[in-house]
Amino acid sequence: MFKHSTLAAVLIIVGSGSALSAKSDTSFLTDAIQINLAEIAVGDLAQKNGASDDVKAYGKMLVDDHTASNKQAASLAQANGVTPPNEPKPADKEAQQHLATLSGPEFDREFAKAMVKGHKEAIGKFEAASKGDDDIAKFAQDTLPTLQKHLEQAQSIAGKETAAQDIQPTPSENVSKARSTEMIGTLAGGALPISEYYKKSVYDTRESKIGDVNDILLDKNGKIEAVIIGVGGLLGIGEKNVAIPFSSLKVAEKNGSRYLVVETTKEALQAAPGYVYDSGKKVWLPATKQG
Repeated sequence: MFKHSTLAAVLIIVGSGSALSAKSDTSFLTDAIQINLAEIAVGDLAQKNGASDDVKAYGKMLVDDHTASNKQAASLAQANGVTPPNEPKPADKEAQQHLATLSGPEFDREFAKAMVKGHKEAIGKFEAASKGDDDIAKFAQDTLPTLQKHLEQAQSIAGKETAAQDIQPTPSENVSKARSTEMIGTLAGGALPISEYYKKSVYDTRESKIGDVNDILLDKNGKIEAVIIGVGGLLGIGEKNVAIPFSSLKVAEKNGSRYLVVETTKEALQAAPGYVYDSGKKVWLPATKQG
């Protein structure tokens, strides 16, 4: 957050009638205000179109921090004879318009990528403007920690979105997407009921048990996306829950019985990121978020 003491110091300096020390300072103030306006706009959008709580919270942070920053930048601009712009740069407006067409997980992925790229560029401009001891340089210096925090959080969200995308199964190119209004007249001969997966044991390719299916996850379109497998523990106590793509599971038959097989090892699953079930939100969360 921007410190009130910093803002007060800036206003005192502005009130003293100090002049710009270089032409580049006026250009930077225009850039800073346009960056703030772009981040405020996209922050509002993230709170409306975002799917995850992380993205929505990040959007609110953008609005709060860049609104405070923009008040300082606008005051400096007016004190230094610069007319503050009233809208973002055309390229940023175009990027925002593209994001406005997205929603859900797709919005989260594209938003996170844009925030990483945008904050890296903004930090470069603020670092260049921070070389000095005038009022504008001090504004840049005071703002940099907040921009660094924004970049780090954007990188964290981008990493989570990439990981979530990686567990989605790739649909067969030979299978067409059925319309929601279509009905199935004849089931495929190999279609298996969900009961063949839920709460069933999972084995490796050597027929050694490595865990049990504790949950089956659907995406927002109703497509089976992933399975939660409980590994280790005794009678469900102390076991670790990990997620694997549903497409990784294979159904094998032996002596008239079916069983689930996955090409991995118990050790690999135990080393994978863990998940815990949040009964309040009714979602699986990374184990690091527990509590």
